[in-house]
Amino acid sequence: MHVGIVADGGYEKGMGHVVRMKRLAEELKQRCLITFYTNQESESFLQEDHWHVIVKQDLQLHEFILREIKNKKLDLLLFDILGAPAELLTKIKAETDAKIVLFEEKNPKAIEQSDVIINGIYGDIRSGVYDQGNTRIYEGPDYLILHPAFQAARNDYALKKESRNIVVALGGSDPKQLIFKVLAAADQVPAMKNKNTMFVMGSASPHQEAVRRRIQKKPQYTVIRQTNDMAGVMKQADAAIVAGGISLYEAICIGVPCLVLSQVEHQTATAKLFAEQGAVLDLGLGELVLDETLIHQMSRLISSYPLRLSLHKGGRPLVDGKGIKRVTAILQDLYDRKV
Repeated sequence: MHVGIVADGGYEKGMGHVVRMKRLAEELKQRCLITFYTNQESESFLQEDHWHVIVKQDLQLHEFILREIKNKKLDLLLFDILGAPAELLTKIKAETDAKIVLFEEKNPKAIEQSDVIINGIYGDIRSGVYDQGNTRIYEGPDYLILHPAFQAARNDYALKKESRNIVVALGGSDPKQLIFKVLAAADQVPAMKNKNTMFVMGSASPHQEAVRRRIQKKPQYTVIRQTNDMAGVMKQADAAIVAGGISLYEAICIGVPCLVLSQVEHQTATAKLFAEQGAVLDLGLGELVLDETLIHQMSRLISSYPLRLSLHKGGRPLVDGKGIKRVTAILQDLYDRKV
């Protein structure tokens, strides 16, 4: 099976798309040939010995992708970008026999031209499967692609009564610079002065040196740059402050009580749904949160064991961490039916 994966990332777009597809490729690499088509900003992040990485030609994308499908005889084409182009999908359907899979897609025209849609984040927090025309749609956290290490971390995690370790993970690029808002609030939370706090920053974040300078006289603070063991980092946490993307699901999967500062509007819808289930503290769009509100809610999260226990119990049943296995099985089944 030869799989083509179209995924972009970077400072403005964030790194969630390429992180998700790299995890999936790691799961598929033993059984598939894989070719990534990405943008310049993501090329170095995706480079591995197990697959090819090609910087796609955006000016003639449609013709380029069609040539690649035909020349490489791609069986499956996965799109994890902000809005798959329906016109290109129509051409792929008409001119090739490649099966099309879209991730986190809501555009009806794009869905109509696809074989499978996997909306782990864009779906409801209650998972389900249904058909829309000839397209099979999988929605909800059951189909969320997390690293397999999160399932192991979930099994090992035990919530402690005292919160000693705090993780702050605000996305791969943190375009709204929310980390500085959290740092300023932390200075006003007395309980933070004796907590070990780990600030996880992705490779696309341009703020790393500024953050290092900001915390250099605070030995209890640590910057972790683009870790390959986020499950190991998160497993240490007694509480977390996260954005509303993948880091939110990672925390919930393990059982880490968390406070959510969303980077973009669509994340707020997800965080709100989880908050309604008693799984997180949701503060909405991070850039709009008042400083005094953030200070108060950070203090509550860190200081109250009953609150953290309630969030822990409310969240864990919603994300089991087995999504990557389910998605791999879906892709294998799609290929088997093709041949």
